Amino acid sequence: TAPIFLRKTYHMIDTCDTAIATWNEDGLSFVVKDPEKFAAETIPQFFKHNNFSSFVRQLNFYGFRKIKSDPLRIRDAINDVESKYWKFRHEKFIMGR
Repeated sequence: TAPIFLRKTYHMIDTCDTAIATWNEDGLSFVVKDPEKFAAETIPQFFKHNNFSSFVRQLNFYGFRKIKSDPLRIRDAINDVESKYWKFRHEKFIMGR
């Protein structure tokens, strides 16, 4: 059975307001669209803190990797909303599994 952090994270992404965090379309990764709201509103529902950096450290500990945004797209639109997104993936962390 999966560690509690991973089970909580899966449930968090599965049930979160999609404007804050959601699965990527392919279900192979997830994206935190609004890290500030995610930390203030979502993390405390599942963990005893509201620190986004701590959450990211835990993800890294479990082998998640941040997906870098395409630099060409960001350069074309520096103020692009998606440039603030944090995307993460893990080969075994998949929507519906």
